[in-house]
Amino acid sequence: MGNDTGHDTQQPAPPDPDGRADGSLSGSLSSLSRSLWFSAPMADEDQDQDRRVPLTRQRVVAAALTAIAEDGVDALTMRTLAARLGVVPGALYRHVRNKEQLQDLALDGVLAEVDCDVDAALPWAEQVTLLAHRLRAVLEDHPGAAGLLKTRDPLGPHSLAVAEAFLQPLQTAGFPHPKREIGPAFFLIIDYITGFALASTRTAVTEQRVRDAATRARLHAFFRSLPADRFPALVALGEHIWLDNRDERFTAGLDILIDGLIDGLNQRVPYPGHDDHAARNATPTDPPAGDDRSGATDQTTRRRNDPATPRWSMTPTRR
Repeated sequence: MGNDTGHDTQQPAPPDPDGRADGSLSGSLSSLSRSLWFSAPMADEDQDQDRRVPLTRQRVVAAALTAIAEDGVDALTMRTLAARLGVVPGALYRHVRNKEQLQDLALDGVLAEVDCDVDAALPWAEQVTLLAHRLRAVLEDHPGAAGLLKTRDPLGPHSLAVAEAFLQPLQTAGFPHPKREIGPAFFLIIDYITGFALASTRTAVTEQRVRDAATRARLHAFFRSLPADRFPALVALGEHIWLDNRDERFTAGLDILIDGLIDGLNQRVPYPGHDDHAARNATPTDPPAGDDRSGATDQTTRRRNDPATPRWSMTPTRR
């Protein structure tokens, strides 16, 4: 607008933050430079993005195993896993189709750690025993992973390798009806290993109680203090039963299971549920030609008498 004299009056430029009153370009640049000094540089932000660990299937599976170890199989959801990884749930579906596939990948990743290489020249019972101890060790290195064996069919490549390793020695054991009898024997062994890993973990409260010497001593004193007229067995045996002996218990059960299979072969016991009365009451006979059970009795005797065989009764126990 014009003023009273008819001449335009130019308003002075406001001073910029750098103290310059002319609003020049150099002043504006100086102001911009100074304000950026107090905020994160854009170049560094780009570098932070570059340093961020990318989301991969391997990371997703590893995080799932960690979540299972801490909270159990049932607590694993795509939403909670995404929160653990710091991503939105949709990002997970770029790497796995759904929770079921995630569980399958996690299980197969765990079973990949099982050493399935055994000497085929060993008796079948020793091969199975060796594999059982290896499988249990791997499952206990991944708390909660045994629960996946109860919720998912182990059909991944490493899962199949473990199954094959157990089935091969059972196939040579000499079951009279292998197509009907090896299946129950196989699942009897796998269910025992899985059940032990699920019910008797190192982190279970009951196991921690007996692992601590002071707590174990108080527990034993409690059993001895019980009324003997009401709990005579607990008073007499309690302190000899609640012990720090997980390894001993596992080996004891496995030995009994394997010896039972061997004894069943010796007696030609049919598979569970078989209704053939004659077969059930048949007396042991010499195996037919080509039957591999001829050495089963000797195998049982060797397992029971050989000091080199890891017997449960020889395992040290902390009292």
